[in-house]
Amino acid sequence: MKPLFRVQDYSLAEWIPFLRLISVPFILLLIGLEIRLLAAFAYFISFCSDALDGFVARTFNMESDRRGRLDSIADEFLLSAGVIGLYVFEPVFFSENFFWIFTVIGLYIFQLLFALIRYGTYSSFHTISARAATVVQAIFFMSMLFFGPQPWLFAVMIGLSLVDSLEEVILIASLPQWRAHVNGIFWLRKAQRAGNQEKIHH
Repeated sequence: MKPLFRVQDYSLAEWIPFLRLISVPFILLLIGLEIRLLAAFAYFISFCSDALDGFVARTFNMESDRRGRLDSIADEFLLSAGVIGLYVFEPVFFSENFFWIFTVIGLYIFQLLFALIRYGTYSSFHTISARAATVVQAIFFMSMLFFGPQPWLFAVMIGLSLVDSLEEVILIASLPQWRAHVNGIFWLRKAQRAGNQEKIHH
C-alpha cells in the first residue's frame, strides 16, 4: 500500500479527502468558539467534498486504495467533530441520548482496533452500509448545526451506524487479508460461493 501522507504523490482525487481532513481543526475551532452558523456552513462544504472526490476518482480514473483510506479517515474525523458539536450546542439532547451515542462510539472503536490488529490498517471496506451510515451521519450533524437535532433522523443514524460497525466486525473476522471496496457480507458470501463452484467445475 502507498504511504498514506506522502502528499507530494497525491492525485487530485487524493487531495480532496486530505483537504477535508485538515478542515476538521477549523471546524472544531468554530465549534469551540460557539460560532454555530459558520461551523454549520464549514461542515456543509466539507461534507459536499465527500461526494466530489469519488466523482473525480471515477471520472478521471484516479481510484486508489490510498484515496479510500484517506476518505475513511477524513469521514471519521469529520463525524467526530459532529459529535463534539452536538455536545457543545445541544448538551441536553446529548445527555438524554448518551447511552446510544457511546454504544455506537464503543462499537466503532472495537472494530477499529480489531482491524488494526488484524491488518495493521483501517478496514476501509467502503461497504454499502458504511456509505449509507456515513451519509446519514453527516446529514444529521449538518442539520443539527443548522436547525437543531431531529430525533427521527438521530434514530435512523444510530440504527445504520450499529449495522455498519457490526458488519465491519464480521468482515474483518471473515477476511484474512485486507481488501478494498467490499460491498458487504452478502456480496462477499456470493463471491465465495461463485469461487467454490468454479473450483468444483475445474
